[in-house]
Amino acid sequence: MRKKIIYPLFLLSAVVAVLAFTRQPKPTLYMIGDSTMHNNDKDLWGWGTTIVDQLDTTKISVVNSATAGRSTRTFVKEGRWAKVQEALKPGDFVIMGFGHNEGSKPDTTKGGYRGVLKGTGQDSVVLQWTAGPEVVHTYGWYLRKFIREAKAKGAYPIVVSMIPRREWDKDGKIVLANKDYGLWAQQVAQEEGAAFVDLNGITAAKYNQLTRDQVFALFGTDHTHTNKAGAVINAQSFVDGLKQQPNVPLNNYLKK
Repeated sequence: MRKKIIYPLFLLSAVVAVLAFTRQPKPTLYMIGDSTMHNNDKDLWGWGTTIVDQLDTTKISVVNSATAGRSTRTFVKEGRWAKVQEALKPGDFVIMGFGHNEGSKPDTTKGGYRGVLKGTGQDSVVLQWTAGPEVVHTYGWYLRKFIREAKAKGAYPIVVSMIPRREWDKDGKIVLANKDYGLWAQQVAQEEGAAFVDLNGITAAKYNQLTRDQVFALFGTDHTHTNKAGAVINAQSFVDGLKQQPNVPLNNYLKK
């Protein structure tokens, strides 16, 4: 009689142990970018910090690896992308958003160490540093690198255009990045089969519904970095753009 009781219990325990061992870890959302995605979270906030409030963190982990002052080039050069890439596992997500720190002419001066070549082509330039040469590529080249290497690890890349600055054109509308970095980000995403969210355009449309004083109230001490209220708006803009693409699996991890 005792054997008949113990055997089913032993079998049940074995099944539970196997299920626990084979259970897949929950996916991780990684974010790579600059200070507009991750800032000091005091006076200035990155939207990547506030996106956590939109996600069901019981089902997905979030790692914000964005770092202030970085461009696509320096994110690679400093080994920051390599750390994210090494950590990626199948089913993870990578949001990549750059553009604010790319604009200077690439050289070895303090002002040019972050700059990249404009566009999405295969152009490059070699810079001679004391430590050795550095090959600098186009903005699109670096984005392609991120996308392809994320895909190679089985992760889902999501490219976003840079958040809009607090700047208006002659018609009184928020200045868009749809002729340079925002456009190039979209083009590369489409060419590489990655998801794209036009964060620049979506948020700009929201700002255009506000007064200038109301827009000013969403920023810190300059025209680029938002306070928490501004970061919340940009995070919601990302979610708005994501929901327009229900086939992107990250939708499954949004709060209901």
